[in-house]
Parts: sequence; structure tokens; C-alpha cells
Amino acid sequence: QASARSSCMRAGPCAHFFAMGDPAAGKGGTYYVPFPVLALASNGGEIFCTAGGGGSTANKEVPNVVHAQSYREETGKLSTVAALNTGKSLVVSLTHCPANDLWLASSRNGTKVLSLNLAQNTITELCEWPTESEGKEPEQNVARFSPDASLIVTGGTDGLVKVWKAEKPPALPVLMRTCGTKTKEILDVDFSPDSKFVAACDGAGGCRFWEVAKEDPEDGVVINYTSSAVKGKVFIKLVRFLPTESGKVTLVLGASGPRGPALVGLFGPDGTKLKEVNVDKQPIKSMALDSSNTRLVVGLMCGAKAVYTCPGLKLIKKTKELHSLPAQGVAFVGEGTAVSGSGDRDLHLLNIKGGGGSPFCYFFILLFALIAIGFMVFRIADKGAALGQGKGEL
Repeated sequence: QASARSSCMRAGPCAHFFAMGDPAAGKGGTYYVPFPVLALASNGGEIFCTAGGGGSTANKEVPNVVHAQSYREETGKLSTVAALNTGKSLVVSLTHCPANDLWLASSRNGTKVLSLNLAQNTITELCEWPTESEGKEPEQNVARFSPDASLIVTGGTDGLVKVWKAEKPPALPVLMRTCGTKTKEILDVDFSPDSKFVAACDGAGGCRFWEVAKEDPEDGVVINYTSSAVKGKVFIKLVRFLPTESGKVTLVLGASGPRGPALVGLFGPDGTKLKEVNVDKQPIKSMALDSSNTRLVVGLMCGAKAVYTCPGLKLIKKTKELHSLPAQGVAFVGEGTAVSGSGDRDLHLLNIKGGGGSPFCYFFILLFALIAIGFMVFRIADKGAALGQGKGEL
């Protein structure tokens, strides 16, 4: 920790138009931003954050930034409410923790803890610490708080899953344990709803999950994805825990073959596949659950996105190719909007309200349609009878 850089209370620049300019509205829910979007996450409400930039060598031409956006579904207004210039550090992943309302940003070989103050329109960097140390240019890919905000899990190019005991910023987290043996780089991580389990998927294509309080077995439960839709090896790229009424561990895994297709599967605690959906012929890129864990949005390499019910995995809506580059990040905003961002410097907001409606809703719609058809048939028959009567009188 002595070598960690603790950048306490560093607020983002708000004076420049570049930092605080609202996204420019395009057509069909598309908005344009002045930087490639490499990271995206939502607070479960009307706020989401995006991050990106030109990297360490082009940060003067395209500053490395984190932007906070507010989207009001009732008006369709998208606004930038705060911004942080991260200097030469490019943020490649963002996550949010509702329990403490803090954001974790993965940048270079470590994690930044960020706080968003809507009253002051500022993003403040509370602290930063390194998590990746091995390799020529170690980089962190993802960091995530546990649901109770007591722990943080990180993963990156050194192939080690690390669990940290969270402290109140600006105090730095303390390494609690390393989970499993060293593997290829860690791609994604998640905690179970009760914060007792942690899962990670890596570049080798597998997924492992552990009970945080137990050291054995060393590699926890190992899940390998197999599917008749893929010829050859299936690579797990994304992982989310799904709450269940029984309390049993259920995992949502996003996976692909080397060149596709994109698959989403539900897996039980013993690694048994419970359900699967083939999303697209091209690979998967990003995935997120809504705050109620009843809908899932999937971002695709082709630039499209799809929304499903969860755990049923019934398709609600799938778009055409919205971005010219992969849908780098996806999230839910408000009650019924799925947002995606891409390296082509744009965002897209998809209205899915009503897509996951209840069976009763569909029943009443059908009933209304049948009544309307019946009324039309009655009117036509009544007019026909009147015409027939008129001919008889003639």
C-alpha cells in the first residue's frame, strides 16, 4: 500500500465545454459524445456513467474522461451532469455499488474509487491503488464491490482473482485473499447477492466461483460451457450471479465460440446448464442485469443489442446494428431503457417499456382486440341487413 497513489478529493473539471457538453442527439435514440466509449455502468436509476478517451499518448487531442449522464424517460432528455478528467489514465471499466453509492473505475494497473455529487455536479476521485503487478505492462480489466460494500474483487492481465477488504475512502482497501491458481487474464468478476461467493471468468474460456470464507477447494467450482451451437471450444467471457427464491447459486454466463455465436446460459451451483439462448451469429461483448434482476441486456460485437427476460431468457427486443464498432458496454437506465456505448463515440438508448409486460396485460390487450373485431363484424352485419331490407321494399 505504501506505493499506492491516494488522490484524495480530486474533482473533475467543469469549466470546459468539452467536459460538460451534453451529448448531441442523432436519430433513433442515438447520441454522440466527444470520446470513444470504453466503459459504461448505471446506478440503477436515471444516472449512468461512461468513460473513455485517447489513451496516454493522445490524451491532449482526446482527453481521458469519466462522464456522468442523466436520462429522464418522461422527457427523453439526456444531459451530462458531471465530468472528471483522468489525465493520462484511460478508464476501461466502470461498476457501481448501490450500498455505498460509489463507482469503481479500472485504469492502468489499478482501481480508482469515484464519488458522484449531483448537487455540486462533480465527480471526485477518492483514492486509487494498484492491483496488478505481474507482467511487462500489467492492466486491470474489472473491479466490483460486493453487494454489501464490504469487499472488492479485482481481475486483470496477471491472471489472479483478488478479494480486498473495503475501507472507507480515502483509506485504501486491504488484500484479503487471492482466489484460485494463476490463469490467463481475468475478463469479468461478480459477487453473489449475499456477498458470500465470488465468480470470475478468464481468457482460457472457463468460469470459477468460490466461497469467500473458504480456501478449499483451491479453484472452487469450475464451469466449462459446452453447446451444440458451437463447433469447438466455447469461451465464457461474462459472468453475473442471479438471485433465486431458493437461495441457491445461479450464474448467468455470456459466452461465444471463437467467431460466434453469442450465447447466454443459466448454470446451477454444480455447473449444470439449466437454460440457453442463442443471441446472435457474432460473438458477445457486454452484458448487464437491471436493478430488479428480471431483465438482461446483451451487447454484441456487431454493434447491436438484445434484451431478454430473466430467468426465462425470453426475447423482449433485439435491435439492428446500432454502432459501427462493438457494443462495448450496456446498462439499464430508469424503468425501461437499455443504453449501450461504443468506441465509435456514440450512445444508444432503447425504450423497452412494456416489453416484459405481465400475462394479464397481454390478456386485456387481446380481449380489447376481440371486442373491437366483434363490434366491427356486428356493424357490417347490421348494415348488410339494412341494405337487404331496403332491396325488399323496392
